[in-house]
Amino acid sequence: MKYLKIKTCKGIVKGKTIVLEKDTGLPEGIKAHVLIKPIRPNPEKVIKEQLKRLKEAPEVGRLLYRNREELYER
Repeated sequence: MKYLKIKTCKGIVKGKTIVLEKDTGLPEGIKAHVLIKPIRPNPEKVIKEQLKRLKEAPEVGRLLYRNREELYER
């Protein structure tokens, strides 16, 4: 068999389907062994995105509590 070459592909899981970013080059209907490994997001990118969303968030009212018991009265 000439299909024994191992390939790595990235994709997105949608239920029981995996949508690949590019064509595998394998013929339609061939069986394949699939190893799924989640891609970890870049922590710096996540922090930048969170800060961006925080700055874009609408201003909301603030509550001022003078003592802890006021928290439980509401």
